[in-house]
Amino acid sequence: MRVNGSGGGVDPRRRPFKVLTPSVKVLIDLSILYPQPPHHSGTFTAEGFDVRTVVPGDLTEWSMTVDGDWIGRVTYQLMSKDRCETVTHWVPSRVLKPLLP
Repeated sequence: MRVNGSGGGVDPRRRPFKVLTPSVKVLIDLSILYPQPPHHSGTFTAEGFDVRTVVPGDLTEWSMTVDGDWIGRVTYQLMSKDRCETVTHWVPSRVLKPLLP
């Protein structure tokens, strides 16, 4: 999901936070959010959380960082073999895509 900046200058009319009512359905690419380091040598664990997938979620707010980058507040399900956790946190806009109907 791409949000264009103001071109580098400070724009006093821009608000750094935007609450979305209602929330927006998005896809969250967990493999971008949780990248593997170069030369990763971990061992596969079937019971671990699956962070190499894309999951649906709800985008409830946009915010701008002090550097002018956009981040989104999302809620989604983090799944493992026997466990499901509801997670809400801020993520970089580059991991988000609109979920088309």
